[in-house]
Amino acid sequence: MPGPVHPFQEAVHDIQRWLMDSPNPGEAVVRQAIVLRLLQAAGFDIWNPVEVVPEETNSTGNRADFLIRAGAGKFALEVKGMGVTLGERDFQQAATSAVSERTRWAIVTNGRVWAVIDEHLPGKWEERVVLRVELAQEGDTFAADLAILLDAETWRADAFAKAAEEVQQRQRRRHDEARIEREKRPIVEEIQAKYQIPTFELAAENAVEAGKITEAERDVLLGKAGKNTSGSDLPPLPPPSSSEVLFTYRIREAEARALYRPADGTWTVLAGSTALVAVKAYAQNIAQRRAAFIQSGKLAQQDEQLLVYRSDTVYTSPSTAADDISGGSKNGWICWKDAQGRPAQDYRPPAQTV
Repeated sequence: MPGPVHPFQEAVHDIQRWLMDSPNPGEAVVRQAIVLRLLQAAGFDIWNPVEVVPEETNSTGNRADFLIRAGAGKFALEVKGMGVTLGERDFQQAATSAVSERTRWAIVTNGRVWAVIDEHLPGKWEERVVLRVELAQEGDTFAADLAILLDAETWRADAFAKAAEEVQQRQRRRHDEARIEREKRPIVEEIQAKYQIPTFELAAENAVEAGKITEAERDVLLGKAGKNTSGSDLPPLPPPSSSEVLFTYRIREAEARALYRPADGTWTVLAGSTALVAVKAYAQNIAQRRAAFIQSGKLAQQDEQLLVYRSDTVYTSPSTAADDISGGSKNGWICWKDAQGRPAQDYRPPAQTV
């Protein structure tokens, strides 16, 4: 017989069911039927206005939809309607409330997407979004991830930073497994068909011996991957102290390469990298920076669609580099990918706890 369903998982399943008939609820419904229900399932006392504080105006005149004050842990919670695409204004509003509350953490949600902001991280607002979980995730992964992030006892113990790291590792593992399934399974299937190997497992062993896949990738494909100390099914990432890591960012016709140096936090876009000519109407700062690069000879027009970097160009932020390449606002920690397809976020140094 199946085991008992966790209250949080049950709540998510109920929400998913009624959303089939009401797929785009407004802010009031999201607040009452999604946010408060999930907070209660996570262990918060939603009837206690000292713990779940609604719409408290701070000394600066700003007001968060909720301030959660549980034991030693606190976070600001900003709620929007499900039809709202979360953007800069929403994140800034939540972050301002977090700062006023003297906590590093804020969560912004439209009920479907839940984004976690860490105000101790430097850079633009999108660089301070450390996690996103979405209702559309496969299976029960959304319920499992969000249950970890909202767990009331974790907040009471002021242990959210560790919980966020755990969810990041879970997301990284799923990302790596999906990539292996997408890229490596066809290789094994091709070997199995070519040499008429009777089972997929034997074909996977042959692929390892031929150097086509690694043993760790074989274990993922066969569903028996072991865990290493980082919680991943794959070999661990290089430590953040690695002298430099090469990343690639591709968007439409443009392709750029950059060296990230964790020691000083710099991102050097390498000569020969290309950037889209078009600049979004709102991004005048990008247009001005590009004009300066062209004048100095760092950038040049390659054709009607692309600019090309003529020399290595150093940035202090992955997002600023991605902005210049795309012509619009981007989260560089997500855009830049290593040789294995992992985002730069996986190499991001831990936040300072000042």
